[in-house]
Amino acid sequence: MAVIRLIVSEYNILWQALKRHQQHLEQVSATTQDEDEQLMADEDLQKMEYMLRDIQDAAKADWGLDLK
Repeated sequence: MAVIRLIVSEYNILWQALKRHQQHLEQVSATTQDEDEQLMADEDLQKMEYMLRDIQDAAKADWGLDLK
């Protein structure tokens, strides 16, 4: 299995994109009247938390980069 090591700028771009998508999901979850859509957004938000944590850990391990 190949291991991918991102460079600092790639971590920053990925982090910003994921944070924007997280904000979008939070907006959908908070404002939708459709219960199914809200549940899907909430599930995606949970998955997003794990993804963000994994990316933070990888950026720290690879480059000592603190993503906030």
